[in-house]
Amino acid sequence: MRIVHVASYNYLKDGQSYYATDYKIHQGLVRNGHFVYPFSYRDTARCANIFGSKKWGVGKTNKRLIETCRNIRPDLLLMAHAELITLETLCEIRKMLPSIKIAMWFVDAMFNERNVINIEGKIAEIDALFLTTGGEWLERFASPTTKVAFFPNIVDPSIDVYRNFEQSDLPIDFLFCGTDYKDPVRQAFLNSLSEQLAGLNTRFAGCLGQPRIFGAEYMQTLSQSRMGLNYSRRNDVELYSSDRIAHLTGNGVLTFTPRIPGYEALYTEEEVVYFDDLDDLIAKVHYYHQHYEEGATIAKRGWEKAHTLYSADKVVKEIILFDL
Repeated sequence: MRIVHVASYNYLKDGQSYYATDYKIHQGLVRNGHFVYPFSYRDTARCANIFGSKKWGVGKTNKRLIETCRNIRPDLLLMAHAELITLETLCEIRKMLPSIKIAMWFVDAMFNERNVINIEGKIAEIDALFLTTGGEWLERFASPTTKVAFFPNIVDPSIDVYRNFEQSDLPIDFLFCGTDYKDPVRQAFLNSLSEQLAGLNTRFAGCLGQPRIFGAEYMQTLSQSRMGLNYSRRNDVELYSSDRIAHLTGNGVLTFTPRIPGYEALYTEEEVVYFDDLDDLIAKVHYYHQHYEEGATIAKRGWEKAHTLYSADKVVKEIILFDL
């Protein structure tokens, strides 16, 4: 197929987030034999005015997407988030190309009302919607004209290249990369965790006063880590996790994660380490710090699951086959 992929891509950030889901899906589509034209909608908006403002570039961005579809005549318009793209634009594209399929994928949390408003604002012209959230959060968008499906956070073999479970001399015992959102409860959790793991070589980035890390620095940090924490802003939403879990499991890091509802259908107790609360997490981190081989076995199984079932090639193939 010819596909126009409307995603962030973040070209103006000079490769800072080359491991983002946008690129993994793009590469999965290409490796499945499709032509993919990248439409970086946020960069297009910023470049459309002298102030570099997304808001002031919305009109021109929508016009350029219509013109792009006029020139390429895609079989599929695949959008990621695409909060700047309007329903009117989708209607115009479908009027111009009556046989086109329009789909959207979304990895951000549905408990953020802005994301729900964004999807609802264009759902009338979306044939298929794919979320990394399940249950009622997903089902609310289903209709006779829109099919919905869950899809897992994905890994890519050309990006997630490390096999940390094979290394015995990694310098970082425990890693957490993620913001604390200035949330007192989340900050308290991470502060206590940091204090209780003081005897280990830990690395916290993006929280507890530490700067965020991106690009090669982020991937290098992952490559040096034996254990890592998957901890989203909320951990009580069915099947929802940030893509952090794919970064960890996909690079062979022993992954600790809360018991997210339904998540054991994706990763079993033999593939990641589930914890119930802070004390349980601390106890298990110390245990696996002392039992390297046992932890490495779990990390290897998690890596194998991620690269077998949640690889970009496989997940994208399922998306394409989902009656599109």
